Amino acid sequence: MSRTFTRERCIPWLFSQAGVQLDEEPEQVAPSVDGLRARIPRPAALGLRFTGLASLFAAAVVLMTGARPARAEGEATSASARTITGYTLGGLGVGAFVVGRRIGRSAPGLAVLCAGREADLDPESMTALVGGARTRMAQTAWPEGQVWLISEAPLSDERKAHAAGLKVRCFTPVNGRITEV
Repeated sequence: MSRTFTRERCIPWLFSQAGVQLDEEPEQVAPSVDGLRARIPRPAALGLRFTGLASLFAAAVVLMTGARPARAEGEATSASARTITGYTLGGLGVGAFVVGRRIGRSAPGLAVLCAGREADLDPESMTALVGGARTRMAQTAWPEGQVWLISEAPLSDERKAHAAGLKVRCFTPVNGRITEV
């Protein structure tokens, strides 16, 4: 069954090996074929979020040390410098979070078709599956994305050539590991 293949092989491989993030639960799009929507994460988004967190932490430390009242006239200047530094670091931290989130949301979309052994992958049904996957991606207002086909059964050379013509990346288990063919 496709559900078993999707849950036990397809989804764990997408997380661990392909490094994609799923946006929703799988839905059955054809007999023995499940469709998933995912995003290919951008490394810059994670880096900006981490930088934002570190900047907000630094701002909190600076503001906590700058909140003490000045004891002498000479310390008033350093206290205001600490306050300005804290506000600047806080603003940069919030800005990094916003930009990181925006970059993460503009990551390329990915439609994954997990096909079980019983799936019918003749040229007409494969064209319909790929067209449906691209339509679902367009409905979610994603940027132009990719379509991947992960098949539990080996694909013939004609199927691979047809998938290449449709601009679909094909993956199948080879020696127990899912690899691109």
